[in-house]
Amino acid sequence: MTGRARTAFTLAAMVVLSAFATDSAIPATARAAEAVPVMHEVTTSEIVTTVRMPKATVLTRIKSGLASWYGDMWQGRRTASGRIFDMNEMTAAHKTLPFGSKVKVTDLRNQRSVIVTITDRGAFFPGRVIDLSLAAARQLRMVNTGVDPVRLELLSYQN
Repeated sequence: MTGRARTAFTLAAMVVLSAFATDSAIPATARAAEAVPVMHEVTTSEIVTTVRMPKATVLTRIKSGLASWYGDMWQGRRTASGRIFDMNEMTAAHKTLPFGSKVKVTDLRNQRSVIVTITDRGAFFPGRVIDLSLAAARQLRMVNTGVDPVRLELLSYQN
């Protein structure tokens, strides 16, 4: 298959798949009211510690929300930071955190935690705060559910 044909086929497949895509599914683990912690914005009373940096204040606890993961489709492609994406590394995509920042992600469903490095931009679906690499999702045991409630804690902040 030539490069143009492959590109046309890929675009056509993405258009067809997007027609069937929905984001209204709720994981079975999130359906039981007692299993789902309340998601909310972090208030000043919830901030454990604050790190003062020149011209910036960084909160060590960022936000609760939903995490999803990405893998095969982006394997080997360049991320927004310029690094090549490797789904077997402990990396993640976040909307605003600087590249190279370290974030502790705790799955609120099973209390498992991982530390990831921000290498990409993402988590653009409403309510999602982070997109994890496949390796990080495996460590959290969330591959089958696809989306899990998480708490984020900033460990190191890169300028």
